[in-house]
Amino acid sequence: MTLPTSLRAPQRTTPSATRRPRRWCRVLPAAAAASLLLVACGSGDGGAKKPGAADDPSAQLLVWTDSTRQPGFEQFKKSHPNVPMKIETYDTETLLTKIQLFNRTGKGWPDVLFSQVPNDVAALSSKQYDFAEPLDALIPADVRTGFGKSNADCTIDGKLYCLKNDLSQSVLWYDKSLMDQFGYQVPTTWNEYRDLGLRVAREHPGYIVGTAGFKFLYYDFFWSSGCPLQQVTGPDQVVIDTKDPRCTRVADLLDPLIAAGSVSRSGPFDTDVIKLGQEKKILMMPGASWYGDFVFKPDNSFKSAKGTIAAAAYPTWEGESTNWSGSTGGGIYMVSKHTKNTKGAYDMAQWMATSNEYQSTAATYPAYGPAAQVWSSRVNADGFYASDPFPVLQKAADRVNPIEANTRYAIEAPMTATVVEKVRGGGKIADGLSELDKQLTQLAQMSGYTVK
Repeated sequence: MTLPTSLRAPQRTTPSATRRPRRWCRVLPAAAAASLLLVACGSGDGGAKKPGAADDPSAQLLVWTDSTRQPGFEQFKKSHPNVPMKIETYDTETLLTKIQLFNRTGKGWPDVLFSQVPNDVAALSSKQYDFAEPLDALIPADVRTGFGKSNADCTIDGKLYCLKNDLSQSVLWYDKSLMDQFGYQVPTTWNEYRDLGLRVAREHPGYIVGTAGFKFLYYDFFWSSGCPLQQVTGPDQVVIDTKDPRCTRVADLLDPLIAAGSVSRSGPFDTDVIKLGQEKKILMMPGASWYGDFVFKPDNSFKSAKGTIAAAAYPTWEGESTNWSGSTGGGIYMVSKHTKNTKGAYDMAQWMATSNEYQSTAATYPAYGPAAQVWSSRVNADGFYASDPFPVLQKAADRVNPIEANTRYAIEAPMTATVVEKVRGGGKIADGLSELDKQLTQLAQMSGYTVK
């Protein structure tokens, strides 16, 4: 399958539904230029459908999607021949700029939009873009219930603005054959993970238990820890505080392992880590639910042998009663408030997110619970895993730490320019936290947030 370039290391691909920085209307001053971009210039209400205007069920629906979801929309078109629709792929990097242009000209908006970037819902539901239509009215309550907690970050100020397509909950991937060979037990707490990592460094130098040199460091560790970097506390209010113990404990966990060599200073898609994978020297790796199929399995990645890789529950942080997960992505469907065929657009978005016909063959874990159950049969029949990973993935799906939410400011670029840069340059995670705090605070304030 073809996947987006934004998450690739050279010659590598990863699943398409994940958070990526976006070009905004203003950029930060030169001192913070590496941290990217900012939300939102204002827009008018353009050609928004007037209150009380009649809906036209025969109006053609324009769909914007990525290439990975395009076959799903084609399936919908084939099974719903009476729904007039046009399907187009689009450049995700220019999405927000184009929406602003359409707002000025009063035409051109897509009726149904699939976005790889969950943060887009925070922008497109805001006054600056005024695009996303609340979905509460026409999505049946039982369907909404079927998503469990998956749509939590689609809900903004009490209204549901998107439907999740897939989840990217964090689990602890491990090589069962190596764990058995070395006589190690799978850690259930992060303290056990740290102790095992230090033991691996002593007893089996050259083997690793994770990576820290990539932007996914945020999702795999900071998010699961509850570090307030995207903590939305009210309309246009966020908490950003890298001095919080839930942030500093990530550094306290990983910095000793990085120094010892059992956590790599590279990322999972760098050639040196791929080489370790192919040499069977990766003992464990915290990461997204799609790592099994898209990191461990492919021939151009770790090329792990069949029957060796398993998934375990994410470890628990000290003082926590829940083993919280992070979330490395999860694409979303939105409906335009400008559509002239509201019910048709709602029905299409709902079908894409919930249809067993489509989701049973999806590349990644479906967000809709009943569809995930059907999808599990594909994983069970795969033959790649040492044991069925679905029960672990299913439990993690409801344990994505709710402290973080979608925001109008991006986080990956600042994380890369500060903490990750320190790690890759031979320094510590702790060394980059204050600059990360500064850059995120600037981004949030320029995006219209009050930062506490």
